[in-house]
Amino acid sequence: MAAEVICISDYKQKKSMSLSKHKLYQLSKAELLDHLIQYYEAVKKDPFSLSIALWGEDLMDVISQRALTRELSALAEDHKKRGPQAFS
Repeated sequence: MAAEVICISDYKQKKSMSLSKHKLYQLSKAELLDHLIQYYEAVKKDPFSLSIALWGEDLMDVISQRALTRELSALAEDHKKRGPQAFS
């Protein structure tokens, strides 16, 4: 019986794409960034793949809800309390 040789990056990409949206919510920001990089690399290889597009849609939704919304809300609250400030 012949053994199938699998490229480790292809394996990681397929594993990432199989994560449910619920599991994506549980990832850390660093892990989300890693998935985002893998997504962009996958799009470069196959820009017309429906499965990659759906994976990207879920990933971007989770990133916008988890990472950006909280930080932008905190920034807006801070701005309301302190007013505009220069960043140093």
